[in-house]
Amino acid sequence: MRIAPSALIFCCSMLLTLTTTSPEAANPTPKEASNPTPKSARTPLNDNPQIRRNDVDSSIAWTEAVKESQDQVRRTLTKVLQATPKPSTPYELSADEAVSDNVGAKTGLVKGTQRWVPIVARADREYQVVGDETDETDEGDEVRSKIFEIQVALNGTLGLTTGIASKSDKPHIVELQGAMAVEQSAIPLVDSTRVKSGDPEHAPEEPMTLLRIYVVDPDLETHVRKLQKETGAFPGFGPTQVLADHPDELRAIVISYYGPKSDVEAIAKKIDVTALRRLLPS
Repeated sequence: MRIAPSALIFCCSMLLTLTTTSPEAANPTPKEASNPTPKSARTPLNDNPQIRRNDVDSSIAWTEAVKESQDQVRRTLTKVLQATPKPSTPYELSADEAVSDNVGAKTGLVKGTQRWVPIVARADREYQVVGDETDETDEGDEVRSKIFEIQVALNGTLGLTTGIASKSDKPHIVELQGAMAVEQSAIPLVDSTRVKSGDPEHAPEEPMTLLRIYVVDPDLETHVRKLQKETGAFPGFGPTQVLADHPDELRAIVISYYGPKSDVEAIAKKIDVTALRRLLPS
């Protein structure tokens, strides 16, 4: 299966705008790379389904986030990134355009309360192993690369009805120590003219897998489980669903991995959920 340029970078570049009723500036979209590196073929992420555990959108007084609060959220994002396992050799961090950190510009106070809509943030990283094999295309030979993408989202994440490909297994819940996740693997296309029995160089490619890990409060996790079972998709939620005591408070962490199935599942076992939960309010 030839890896084609993606419409995102973990937009699960994974890159996207968060679907909430908050202003678009609350979750900026990273710029397109001028010379994109080879990426995995994946359907664009969409904005369904979204968890709705409270209805406060019409009673929010939106305001610009102050720099001090944004800086605090940025420091928190750095801490979560440091606690997020990353692929090791032979993977290498891709070019600068594959690195993106975004901190939201908006927050809001729920009228008549002291509850805030927390600032959202997202970090994207792409790792790559350039392969030795090439695919023949109309434009000539194209080097095949292994891609591994990581997205860390704070206080909100996008809902995905179709996570990675039209031909794939159904998204399903995976139990982790201290957290839950939703996983989906693509069904790889097999070129029968290149597959040779017993020849590892011509074996079918390993399926690409999307694993989304939800480190959230128990009530929100219950909503995630319920919506996932009802829709068979990757539930999303906006910052209006994780109200906080102050604008820069961390209320939810969502970590997404996308890459070869064995690599994704191996790195997921290294996540220290306990350490991540220490960053959330007790």
